[in-house]
Amino acid sequence: MSLYVYDHGYRIKTPKESLFPKQGVNSLLKSRHSHRSADTEDRLHADGEKFVIPGPDKPVVNKDAATQAYTAHEAESTDKNESAQLTVSSIMVAPVHTIQPNTTVSAAWKRMITLEISHLIVTEDDNRPLGLLSKKDLLEAGPDSITPINTIYSKTLIAATPETMVQDVAVNFIENDINSIPVVDKEDKVVGIVCRTDLLRLLVSGPHLERWV
Repeated sequence: MSLYVYDHGYRIKTPKESLFPKQGVNSLLKSRHSHRSADTEDRLHADGEKFVIPGPDKPVVNKDAATQAYTAHEAESTDKNESAQLTVSSIMVAPVHTIQPNTTVSAAWKRMITLEISHLIVTEDDNRPLGLLSKKDLLEAGPDSITPINTIYSKTLIAATPETMVQDVAVNFIENDINSIPVVDKEDKVVGIVCRTDLLRLLVSGPHLERWV
């Protein structure tokens, strides 16, 4: 399973389960960790399109990357084993919006509002994932605060690679009660992000999704 744990920007060997205990389905009723943001971004990625459930007079129109990836994959093969190999590279959102740790809470809040997102990946100039900043973090600190975000963002996170199986990501969303996973390359550089909403869009719009779930 190509999933890693990063702490302060560095990949660590500590077992994921010791830092992110399995929560199970019941965890959906509990309060979320700072690495668990799914507010406005559940409706819209930075540059994505809103998903609209069609009515009797509205045709189904889905142009998001996740839906297109699944549709193309479905067209190539209807074989169960092949469809189970859908990888993160097919549905991740890229490029991803990042923010530096010396940014003030106020500036970070304005950026989230402008982009209509609910979290940002914190990086330095080398683009390593230092942590994840959520809208909840900003609200608790006070949206007008001039305090640097390096005092409030979550510095431990789970990351995937482009080769990670989408099914593995889905399992971690449930087991660890998180809503987004940064995607990193072999040099630990952030190259994208996958959110729970990407998988939900597949669930409601991708035909025969049960083949790989």
